[in-house]
Amino acid sequence: MTELDALWLRVCDGDRAAFGDWMGRVERPIRRFLYPFARAIDAESVVQETLLRMWLYARDHGRELSGDDASLRFAAGVARNLARNMARKYGRELHLPPEELPELPVAPEPPPDLSLRRAIRECFDRLAKQPLLAMLARLEDGHHRDDGALAKQLGMTLNTFLQNIVRARQQLAKCLGARGVDVQEVAR
Repeated sequence: MTELDALWLRVCDGDRAAFGDWMGRVERPIRRFLYPFARAIDAESVVQETLLRMWLYARDHGRELSGDDASLRFAAGVARNLARNMARKYGRELHLPPEELPELPVAPEPPPDLSLRRAIRECFDRLAKQPLLAMLARLEDGHHRDDGALAKQLGMTLNTFLQNIVRARQQLAKCLGARGVDVQEVAR
């Protein structure tokens, strides 16, 4: 029996603290599992609905799960079904991954969405010069230096730098939206 299975049994006995621990261990794998669905759904709401349904399932039927990490595999199946239903509800079936994807991701990182990467690159290439410079500076050095230092490096005032960041985001959102990308979901 895995540690996750032991936690799940405690959850089935009504242990709320164990459910918190269980959620902490399965949330990231469920999010990784949903990466291929990102263009078609609101992943956050699917994760939350999956965790809620797992709590309800534990209260009624949870001990029926068997096999190593059965609760995680079951939760991934719930998430997959919720994601497909959400995509159908909003008419985004075109962006769904193929049915034959494995239940759980085999690799720690999902395969890249090459069409999304291409759309982002094309939209970046279309940015006006100053917004592009500001956005690139923030992406390349923003984790090491504050906006004031980045603005100074580019010869901009802080206010101008921030306005260019806003313009870059607006231009990117408009361009990506025109290509069918749900910007709100990609930004998560």
